[in-house]
Amino acid sequence: MRILVNQPTGGERFGDGLLDAIFRLRARYFNGLRGWNLPLESGCEIDRFDGAGTLYAAALEDDGTLVGCFRLLPTERPHLLDSCFPGLMAAASERTLMRGPCLWEISRLAVIPAEPDSPFRTETVRITAALLDCLFALCAEGGIRRVTCVTDLQFERLLQVLGFDCHRTAGPVRIGVEDCVAGYLDTHAENHAAARRAAARWARPAVALPATPQHPDASARSAVG
Repeated sequence: MRILVNQPTGGERFGDGLLDAIFRLRARYFNGLRGWNLPLESGCEIDRFDGAGTLYAAALEDDGTLVGCFRLLPTERPHLLDSCFPGLMAAASERTLMRGPCLWEISRLAVIPAEPDSPFRTETVRITAALLDCLFALCAEGGIRRVTCVTDLQFERLLQVLGFDCHRTAGPVRIGVEDCVAGYLDTHAENHAAARRAAARWARPAVALPATPQHPDASARSAVG
């Protein structure tokens, strides 16, 4: 698996094809699998926060199949928590800092494995762990000290199981078909280490390639130089 990143300023930029695939994956995940009722445009889930200043990450399997994504938004401009859930934002801001130049919001994290998942959702966890590892690497590179979010209770529990020090700041409240909370992850060394451990633990084992037959006197020839 490889994770590609679309930087809003400088760095690699996604083409329209990959962005379209991300928006279609989000539609399948949030509306098709989760039962949300988000507005769609020609089969794509796009909202007002998707634009030139948005950072996207995309998880692709070795054959190029898109299996996961997320986006990051700076909290100093309008973002999901403050614009769509002002009650949660107000309650959270009473307890801790939820907006600032070093705080970004993660949203629209979606994972759809290319292969049928096991009852223990090992494929979903593998992809999610790889995306979270990418998230913390991006934070280290960009000086992001805290990541805020609105998430459901199931994902909050997964973060705890994976060993992250995550903090709930407001909720739960019923949003659509799920109970959701506002919270944050600080990007300190312990959480960065948890991200690396989770990605390593859930990664697929490397496939050993068959050894190339060696000519009987190959070692002698290489020793001579």
